[in-house]
Amino acid sequence: MSDLAVNVTWQNILNEADTHCRAIAAPAKWHNEIIESLAKKILGSYRPSHPDLLICGEIDKAPNIDLCRDLINDIALRPLESQKRLGVIMCADKLNLNAGNSLLKLAEEPPEHAYLLFLMEDSRFFLPTLRSRSRFNTLTAHDEIKSLPIPQNDSEWVEWLAKTRSPSANADEIINDLESWLNWAAFGENESIAEKLAFLKIIADKKNLSVPQLSDIIILTLREEENNYCERIFNDLW
Repeated sequence: MSDLAVNVTWQNILNEADTHCRAIAAPAKWHNEIIESLAKKILGSYRPSHPDLLICGEIDKAPNIDLCRDLINDIALRPLESQKRLGVIMCADKLNLNAGNSLLKLAEEPPEHAYLLFLMEDSRFFLPTLRSRSRFNTLTAHDEIKSLPIPQNDSEWVEWLAKTRSPSANADEIINDLESWLNWAAFGENESIAEKLAFLKIIADKKNLSVPQLSDIIILTLREEENNYCERIFNDLW
């Protein structure tokens, strides 16, 4: 039995196969098994050439806008062999903005006979507009991912801030913290925090800010939500 087969979250997904638009972030080694298992569940059978299994993109390459438009047209047609059609968007975390936007209406209102799956490795880079229209799940092999919660109270934030003010502090350490917090938020399906952390990591990766500036922005963004600092900061930076 594979690691995926005994994953509790995956079993819950299979029990909710009536969800018409789903997004799954999972290790690449599981992607083929995910497609095969969902095809068997939704279509009743699986083979790579199944006429009602529509694969858009490749295992390591996101589809361009033309391929996305082809999927939109094809999935609207009545099933040929099964009662349903299953469309799979590969590398959904690598979709460019135009390709992703072309799928918004399909994700929001799939045809009655259609099921849509956005499949990816890294949930941090999945377009928020598509994520909000999908039932999102993260499948993780717990020993492969570092996941830590953000500081939960004032004393923990003070401790973290003191670490960023030490002479040895550097941007890479803060980026590692953001990555582990982002994994924690994504795994816990906390979309609001995950989206903020994703933007913060993009800013941190550029390394245009000093460590104190970066830590201040992080605290203002995550600790002062009631004052909308996050929105103001991102509007200024972008």
